[in-house]
Order: sequence, then structure tokens, then C-alpha cells
Amino acid sequence: MSVNLKEYLRDILPQEELDLVVRSYDVVGDMAVIIVPPELVHRERIIGEAILDNLKHIKVVAKRNGLYSGEFRTIPLEVIAGENRKETVHREYGVNLLVNPEAVYFSVRSGTERKRIADQVSAGEEVLVLFSGIAPYPLVIAKNSRAREIVGIEKNPAAHRFGLANLAGNRKLKNIRLYCGDVAEILPSLARTFDRIVMPLPKGGEHFLPIVFQALRSSGILHYYDMRHENEFDESVAVVMQIAQDANRMVRSTTVVKCGHCAPRTYRICVDCRID
Repeated sequence: MSVNLKEYLRDILPQEELDLVVRSYDVVGDMAVIIVPPELVHRERIIGEAILDNLKHIKVVAKRNGLYSGEFRTIPLEVIAGENRKETVHREYGVNLLVNPEAVYFSVRSGTERKRIADQVSAGEEVLVLFSGIAPYPLVIAKNSRAREIVGIEKNPAAHRFGLANLAGNRKLKNIRLYCGDVAEILPSLARTFDRIVMPLPKGGEHFLPIVFQALRSSGILHYYDMRHENEFDESVAVVMQIAQDANRMVRSTTVVKCGHCAPRTYRICVDCRID
């Protein structure tokens, strides 16, 4: 999230068009990703140039050309100003992340959440990150903790390729292993357990909890993500507790953390749990 886009356009667009401008946008590396309402498509080039003029570190302006969709939650983008490319290097808490935000899912707004998790990791921990994408969680954890090992599993082959490229691009981080495939198949095949398991899947993570509990050590930490209305947070906790009970595991403690705003009064949340 950056400066209100309307500030850059106040002296360029008439008020009736300025009122239609979506003020927020994302900055991924040197790329700005914006939303252009249909009524302003004829102005998109001007909007893009205004961003380039005001933010000298931005080299590409792209607009969303649809919604997040499909199994891998990708979104079509169209470059409307600046260099004609969609790859960029995003820098986050000491690591460099090569990413094409059209080809793979990557949430720049989850950066502080990734650092929050990294700050909780104790020396010597073995950490598993499911749905690891281009490997932002593994890399941020490796850079900002003394974990013994971080393992990531990602199903999207394109995201996995970016993850491998990011490992190569952060050469000093030697304690990460990445696997490409379905969590339901890869995790059981590892035949091992972990001190901490991170599940940054925005919806549907509950389907993987039975095998997650098999891979989590006693007194281990689970970070389970969900999207909920603010009056439904307890339902996410109840899901974890019920599936833990079915797996003969005991939930010793839970904490719900808001880590993203999805819609009015609806949030991406993380349920931090200690499991025996």
C-alpha cells in the first residue's frame, strides 16, 4: 500500500473522474499494480504516467485485468506505462524475491505477517511451510531466525520455479529445501515431523489439517490461516480444535491474529496454536 493515488491526479483529472479513482495500489519491487475502473480506461495511460512521475523508483505500472481466480489464485495484468515487463525483484526483510505477479500468487501486503512468524522461530527449529509459493516465508524465516531447517511445499510449478530462483538469488541462505507437488502427497512421503508448521493458504486449509497434525511434533506450533468475518473468528479456532481432537491431539493454547483486510469487516486471520 502506498500514497493515495488521488494525490498524484488532483491537478490532472476533473473532479468527477477523480472521484472514481481507486486510491490504493500495491508496490511490488519496482512495479505499481493498480485498479482502473471501466469508466477511466480512457485515462489509464495518464494515470500510469502520473505514478511514474511521482515515484521515481517505479519503472512499471500495471493494471489488474480481472480477479484472482483458479486453483493457484493468479490474476491477469496489463502494463499501461513504463517498461513492458511483468517480472520484478521485491525486497522484503533482507531477502530478494523475483516474482511475476501475473504468473504466481504473491501478496506484498503479507510481508509484516511473514516477519511476525519469523520472529517467533527459536534457534534450532525445523519449520515446514505449506503452499510456499515463490518461497517468501521460507526465505524470510531463514534470514531472520536461527532455524535449523525450513522445508517448503508448493503445487504450482511456476511458483516453484520462482522459489528455486529465489533460493539461488539469496545464496547465503543454505537451510531451505523446496518440494513441488500436492501437499497431500508430498507431506506424507517426507515421513518426518516438524517443530512448527505454517499454512498460508487463504481458504481451504482445514482439509489438510489431518495430515498436518501427523507431521507436527508434540508441543509444536501451528499457524493456520483463514478468511473470516470479524464475528466468526471463533469458528476457525473451533475447526482446528475439532480436527485436532479427531487426530487425538490436544490444543494447549490459541491466539487469533488479524493479518489482512479482505472486505468490510472481513479479515485474513492466523490462528496460532500450540499442539500436544
